[in-house]
Amino acid sequence: MQNEISRTLAALTIGLAGGAIFYYLNLPLPWMLGSFALTLIIAIPFGYIDVDKKLRKLALPILGVLIGCSFKPEIIQEIHKWPIGIFLVLLYTVFTTFVGYKYLTKIAKWDKVTALFSSPPGGLAELVFIGADSGADERRMILTHSIRIAMVVTVSTLLLRFYFNIEFTTISISNPPDMIVTIIDWVILFSCAVVGMYLGLKLKLPGGALFGALILSGFVHITSITEANLPLWMVAFAQIVLGSSLGVRFNGITKSELKNTVKHAFIMGTLMISIALLIAIIMGPIINFDSRALFLSMAPGGFTEMLLLAIAIGIESAFIATSHSVRIIVIFLCVPLSSYLLKKIK
Repeated sequence: MQNEISRTLAALTIGLAGGAIFYYLNLPLPWMLGSFALTLIIAIPFGYIDVDKKLRKLALPILGVLIGCSFKPEIIQEIHKWPIGIFLVLLYTVFTTFVGYKYLTKIAKWDKVTALFSSPPGGLAELVFIGADSGADERRMILTHSIRIAMVVTVSTLLLRFYFNIEFTTISISNPPDMIVTIIDWVILFSCAVVGMYLGLKLKLPGGALFGALILSGFVHITSITEANLPLWMVAFAQIVLGSSLGVRFNGITKSELKNTVKHAFIMGTLMISIALLIAIIMGPIINFDSRALFLSMAPGGFTEMLLLAIAIGIESAFIATSHSVRIIVIFLCVPLSSYLLKKIK
């Protein structure tokens, strides 16, 4: 127990330092990407640091409430544009999963079950749990998805900054200067986090605790029950926990894994990002939709990470949240069924 606490404290201290460095250098998403980068650099050679899963569960509903704060009443006027965009996200999900599966089985020569659970562009937590029970190589599967997420978060940030020429803002949906945040507002936000976390885990919603809090926070904000937002320090804390959790996944990676799994995971990540960017650039103008939002709705990073990017650039957070939720549900329903059919065919 004491060892676990010391490893977590070490990871968070490193994460805080990395976030502070990125913040000082005025880099995008400093607290999340900075904490991720520095814990990754330390974790690969030393393999000691870790982040307690309970702490991550505490951070997720905070981020869920934060994302829900972006659901404003004005969104209702834009919902009519969503169906085509969500259809493109689903089309992208099916296509990239198929291409990824073919690549991993035909070129990488992985077994079919491991390839199937390593191919979808999303759903790390759900796929790892089900895939392990289905006989997939758990270490290879986790590593592939972890590299995909890390790669997509980094590359997407660079694309948004330099290709789409977007200036990032500090992630804090700040309250207006003249707004008085009352104790009732704080109770509402706290209730969204606690009740949302419980419902998200109990009902096994995609994104779990985060998604449950997001739904409740989105509801109270879109209906104007409250207009209050979270303070910066709380948002920064949640991002440091998230970034550090992502970095420590690479604890003690071996040379053989670096030569095999990492190489194929990078190819998969490059393929997924390229297809998402291509669809967004071509289809955005055709369907009269923001290409940046369309890209983020498809970009196969983590559910939380992509929504944080959406908030950082201030575009279509509600649409992106909905798209990723639908995608995870489809993956969650279709991949286990496909695995079952594969075994039947054998």
